[in-house]
Amino acid sequence: MQEGMSGREQQLIEISTRIFAEIWQNRLLSIKTDYETDQYRYDREVIGMIEKLLQRWKQLYDGQTKELQYIVISPLNSGVITRSYEFQIALFDQDLYIEENPLCAYWTPTFIYRDIEEDIMLYRQKASKEIIRLREDEIYEIRRRYTLCHAYITMFYLNKIVRKVYELPIWSEIAVQDIKVLYGAYMEQMVELGIAQKEVTI
Repeated sequence: MQEGMSGREQQLIEISTRIFAEIWQNRLLSIKTDYETDQYRYDREVIGMIEKLLQRWKQLYDGQTKELQYIVISPLNSGVITRSYEFQIALFDQDLYIEENPLCAYWTPTFIYRDIEEDIMLYRQKASKEIIRLREDEIYEIRRRYTLCHAYITMFYLNKIVRKVYELPIWSEIAVQDIKVLYGAYMEQMVELGIAQKEVTI
């Protein structure tokens, strides 16, 4: 038993890990197939949002000293509570996060997140056979952890999609500095997207 963890917590993690191992493998295949079937539309969702934000930045700050330095894509913690699973795409100058109201847009990668509730229902059915009186707060924690799996796999799809942003005409007009596209939870450690990274089979 892990230190500081009750017997029930340990049981919950062990059973949940076993159940979700199978569910997640099936979901990964489903996500991959769906993306490949309708890749152009899903890519345009992201690229179109970033393009509009870049155009807006150019309109507001062109010719001024405020230069774009970061495009930050963040999964929102509130998305787990609301079950919207939203991401924020925000633009910043060199003072990352100091801007209280950055230029931003909100996006949900539906091809990745849309079956979470179906998977949670399947989990609930299976786990209830092994865990006595499975509580809603326990289900919430399981959903939160499962959502992190989706956020992680979203990063790899975005790493491919973001590379196409560099081909936009507006990019060459505005990218006078080394702009970085970052991914991660708000104000936490970020990963740079759109660069040559080791490909991961998904």
